[in-house]
Amino acid sequence: MPVLLSKSIRMFCAGCFFFVGCNHQVERKFFFDNPPQTRIERFRQYSLEDQYRIFRYGNDKIEPPVMSLDEVIAERGASVVPFLLRQLSSKSDDIAIRDALLVFRAMAVSKSYDVNSAPAVMAVLSARISGMKDRDWQSFCRRTLQQIKDVK
Repeated sequence: MPVLLSKSIRMFCAGCFFFVGCNHQVERKFFFDNPPQTRIERFRQYSLEDQYRIFRYGNDKIEPPVMSLDEVIAERGASVVPFLLRQLSSKSDDIAIRDALLVFRAMAVSKSYDVNSAPAVMAVLSARISGMKDRDWQSFCRRTLQQIKDVK
């Protein structure tokens, strides 16, 4: 029995190490295996799902945060909206809300999608911001939403 238990523990530890080692592999490779000068060009070649994961990693894990990747996602226009709304409905943390909101702001500013004339989208954004736990991030997101509303 002790040999079996020991083997099980080793297998569990190896599995955890493998999982942690593989976590964010695409994202880390994107930022660290290639020069920053080609970042935007390379970023455009990824699927929307991978772009969003890379964007979030660059925003949340890299210091200083990697700016402008939201603008590339925003270039896709209305086709991104269902994906972003799914992100907002499936992720409850404040940082996920902030990151989705940044893409919506980039869409509004670039005019790739008229966020203001989509009342359902604006309602979802308002509701998600109202439910945020961290008051500092909530304040930031309220200002960001106001920036979206101010786009003419």
